[in-house]
Amino acid sequence: MDWRRFIAGVVILLASLPALAQRAPNDFVVISYHDVVDAQVTPDRTLYSQTITRTRLVEHFNLIEAEGYQPVSFQQILDAREGRAPLPDKAVLLTFDDGYQSFYDIVFPLLKLYDFPAVQAVVGSWLDVPAGGQVPYGATTLPREQFLSWAQVRELDDSPLVEIASHSFDLHHGVLGNPQGNEQGAAVTSIWSRQGGYESEAGYLARIRADMARTRAQFDEHLGRAPRLMVWPYGAYSQATLDLAAEVGMRYTFSLLSSPNREGDSLDSIHRYLIDQETSLQTIDEILANRVWENEALRIVHVDLDYVYDPDPVQQEQNLDRLIQRIYSYGVSTVYLQAFADPEGDGVANALYFPNRHLPMRADLFNRVAWQLKKRAGVKVYAWMPVLSFNLGEGHSYVINDRTGGEAPELYRRLSPFDADNRRLINEIYQDLGRMTKFDGVLFHDDAFLTDHEDAGTEALRAYANAGLPGSLDALQSEASIARWTDYKERFLADFTQELLASANYYRQSDNKEFTSSRNLYAVTIMNPESQQWFSQSATGFARAYDFVAVMAMPYMERADTDPDGWLRTLARRALASVSAEQLVFELQTQDWRTQTPIPSEEIAGWVRLLKEEGIRHIGYYPDDFLQNHPEIDVIRPHFSIGQRFRALP
Repeated sequence: MDWRRFIAGVVILLASLPALAQRAPNDFVVISYHDVVDAQVTPDRTLYSQTITRTRLVEHFNLIEAEGYQPVSFQQILDAREGRAPLPDKAVLLTFDDGYQSFYDIVFPLLKLYDFPAVQAVVGSWLDVPAGGQVPYGATTLPREQFLSWAQVRELDDSPLVEIASHSFDLHHGVLGNPQGNEQGAAVTSIWSRQGGYESEAGYLARIRADMARTRAQFDEHLGRAPRLMVWPYGAYSQATLDLAAEVGMRYTFSLLSSPNREGDSLDSIHRYLIDQETSLQTIDEILANRVWENEALRIVHVDLDYVYDPDPVQQEQNLDRLIQRIYSYGVSTVYLQAFADPEGDGVANALYFPNRHLPMRADLFNRVAWQLKKRAGVKVYAWMPVLSFNLGEGHSYVINDRTGGEAPELYRRLSPFDADNRRLINEIYQDLGRMTKFDGVLFHDDAFLTDHEDAGTEALRAYANAGLPGSLDALQSEASIARWTDYKERFLADFTQELLASANYYRQSDNKEFTSSRNLYAVTIMNPESQQWFSQSATGFARAYDFVAVMAMPYMERADTDPDGWLRTLARRALASVSAEQLVFELQTQDWRTQTPIPSEEIAGWVRLLKEEGIRHIGYYPDDFLQNHPEIDVIRPHFSIGQRFRALP
C-alpha cells in the first residue's frame, strides 16, 4: 500500500471537517490500545473486541505523523505539570494494555521506527503463569505464549521509549456484584457469594490493598523499581482505589473516561479513549484534535423502583426486562432511578433498595437495575436519593416547626441536618450506596428544604448562634434577619449535599462517565422569588452548587389548571433568565396526583414541544409507568427521543 497517497487522501478529507479545537499549552490526549495482530502472519488468530491489525495501527501512526501530532512520554507530561518543560503542541500519549506478546513482536519495532514513546500496562498474575500454561481471560483462557515474558518486560523497560505500568496484580476479571449474578469489575466491587453474602468494607479494602502491595513487590523483584503508574482494569476505579494505589507509590493512574486531559487537571485519574479495529481515521483525528462529541441534549426518564419490585422474583425479572426494553428503544440519555422504597408515596425512605447500615433493605434491587440499564440500554443512571427524609425511628432529631413545637405533619418527615449524629448516619447511607451499587450521578430528592418556620430544634438554634445569627426564632424571622437566615440555611443544605456527594463517590465505580449531580427545585421558587424564604432554595444557589438544576415543571401539581401551557412558557423564560440552558433540566409530570389519573400522552408530547420552542434543552418526566406504557411510547418518542444526534464540544 502506498501510504503517502493514502495520507494525502486523508488530509483532503480532514480539510472538509470543522476547524480544530484550541488547546491550552499543556493539554494532552491519551489513547488506549490492546492486542495487535498481523493478519498475514497469523490469519487464524482469534480477534477480541479491542484487537486491531498491524495494518490499522500503521495507518494510525501515519496519521499521527502526517498531521503533526506529537507522541510524548509520561515523564514529559509530568515535567510539564511541574513546570520543567512545556509539552509540544498536539501532544498525545500512546498506551497499550494487558501485556500481549504482540507489543514486543509488532508494536515495539514500530515505536522504534517512528520514534514514538508509549506505556505498556502488564497484569502481574498473568505474567506469573508458567510457560505452556493458560492465562485466565474473562470466560475463557489464552495460551501463556500470547503474553510477554518477564525477560521481554525487562528489555522493554530498559528502552527510553517504553514505560511499564501496573495493570494490577489480579484485578483484571469480573466478580459477582449481586445475588442476581451480574459480573462487575474486581477492583471496584464488594464481592457477593452464596455462602457469605457481601464482602465487608474492611474485607474489600484489605483485598485491594493486598493487590496493590503485591504488584509493587513484583515490580521490585523483576524490574528493581516500584511502578509509578496504575492502569485500572476496564478503566474502573474509585476514590478508595486511588488512595490505595497512592499508598504504594502509584500516584498516577489511567481510566477510560473518554475526554481530553486539560491543563490543570489532576494526574491521579488520567482520561483515555479506547481504540479498536472499527475506530475510523476520522474519529482518531477528532479524538486527537480534542473534538469531543456528546449528545446535544438530555432526555431523562424518572423511574420508580417500586414499579419494578415484586415479591415474586420471576415477575420482578419480567418487570425489569420490560423496563430495559422500553428504555433501550426510547432514545433517551439518562434515567433517574429511585434508590429508596416509597410504596406509600409519602416521599420518606422507610427502606432502601441496596444493602446499608441503617435502614431495612426492601430488596437488593438498585444495583441490578442500574447495571442492566447501563449495560443493556446504554444510558447514564442517577441514584435518586433523599437528603433528609429517612425515617430512622424514634431517638433521632427531626426538623421542628416553631408553630407546633414538633414536626409538621403536612410536610416530609426530615432528619434535622444540624444534628451531627444525623449527618454521620446519612453520610454512611450514601457511602454504602457508592460501595454496593454502580451509577453515574446523584439526583437529590425535593426533601432538602427548610421553611420560614424551620428548623427550630435545639441543635439548629445553636448552629444559627454560632454563625452569628440571632439565637431566637422571633429575631430570626424579623425583617432585619430573615434574608440572612434564609441564605444561611440554603448554603448549609447545599454544603451538606456536597458532603453526601463525596461520601457516595468514595467507593463509587468511575469507568467511562464523570460523576455529576442534580437537585430537584420547586417551580414556585422561580415563579415567585420571595418564596426562597419559604423553602431555603433558589435557582441561582442551585446553579452554583450542582451540575444540573432539575425544576419540577408540573403544572397540575402547581394548580395551573386554567392555562398549563402558558404557565410552562412563563416558567421556562424565568428559569432561563437565572440558570443557563446547559444546567437546566425541566421535569414534567405524567400523573395528576390530585385525581390519581394519568395525563394524556398527547398533552405531555405537546409540553415537550413547547419547552423545546422556549429553549429548554434538557427535558425529563416523572414517573415512567413502563408496565402500563404510560406515556405511550409511540406518541411521545417522536418529540422526546434524541436518537443519535450529536454536537461538538469547544
